[in-house]
Amino acid sequence: MKKAIKIAAVVCLLMLLADAGVYAYNQHKRAVAFQEMYDAMAVHFNDGFRTVEYGSDFKADDAVLDATGTTELINGIDTSQLGKQTILYRVSDTDEYGKSATKEFSFDVEVVDTTAPVINFYDDDIAFSEDMDFDPMVYLNDVVDPVDGELVYSDTLSKGTYTVDSNVNTEEAGEYRILITAMDNNGVESSAECKVTVLDSSYRKTYPYYIRINRVMNTVTIYSTDSDGNPDNPVKAMVCSTGGATPFGTYRTYYKQRWNGLFGNVYGQYATGIVGDILFHSVPYFSIDKGDLEYIEYNKLGTKASLGCVRLCVRDVKWVYDYCNVGTVVEFYDDEDEAGPLGKPEPITIDLDDERRGWDPTDPDPDNPWNT
Repeated sequence: MKKAIKIAAVVCLLMLLADAGVYAYNQHKRAVAFQEMYDAMAVHFNDGFRTVEYGSDFKADDAVLDATGTTELINGIDTSQLGKQTILYRVSDTDEYGKSATKEFSFDVEVVDTTAPVINFYDDDIAFSEDMDFDPMVYLNDVVDPVDGELVYSDTLSKGTYTVDSNVNTEEAGEYRILITAMDNNGVESSAECKVTVLDSSYRKTYPYYIRINRVMNTVTIYSTDSDGNPDNPVKAMVCSTGGATPFGTYRTYYKQRWNGLFGNVYGQYATGIVGDILFHSVPYFSIDKGDLEYIEYNKLGTKASLGCVRLCVRDVKWVYDYCNVGTVVEFYDDEDEAGPLGKPEPITIDLDDERRGWDPTDPDPDNPWNT
């Protein structure tokens, strides 16, 4: 009996030892599985994103090539702040036995500003006559940093500003320049020049044409001139749009500019200065783009529609720009009975539903869809 009890005790002990061994083995397997899972948790980064441009739309996840486990972004970076920043990711995973773990990974990024301010002149080659008032700011469209936005004028260059330097002498014919120097908010600089030609008196003696504008009828008549420079024979009539500030009297044109900024942040082609801010120019464009015409305004040609400038279709305003030298006489008058000796041309209108409506139909540009 005692022997049987001893045997049973031994058997129980062996069973307990066996269970303990199985338990220990299973625990070891679990520990190994967890460690393997933990060691495998990783984030592989794209080193191409070690440097990021200031103000860019960089997203922290862009820096991750792949990851083992579930990746969670803890903190990203602010591209509006220069310098070294750290992106922090948390990776989590669960092993085959349901045990979970987390692990953190960091990625250092340097935010740099390598983009310089952009300086936009309306035209990079300007001509006007001697003894005329000159303001270099008239020829500058804007100075804009791609991230910081529009910069402001300053006498002294500092962050977020631009300066203007001009050597133009309006009393002496010759070639001059306007120099703009800009600095963004991070100290990145750029500069641009605009050529300015002051025309000599010999150029100003050549006036083959005389221009008369009937403000009431919105008609322009071009005359040839006699030997004394007075209007002789009418040679061309144009339909125009004047406005409430269109002056009365006689003036001489004083400058030309291929694109000119206008009131209301719009632009005109083939501008010729008449007096002060009063110009010949095309119907306005929303941007310096021949396909971005204010077509609703275009259909107002022949009526009072401008603030004061003389609007013309591109065909006509380019003719003035090309053939009427700086110094040409422009006379504004009123006549309710007669548009002019050649009458008033019928204005061209644009079908507002036509997909070509962004172009002036008279523009001779070969890319003009109306020409095809």
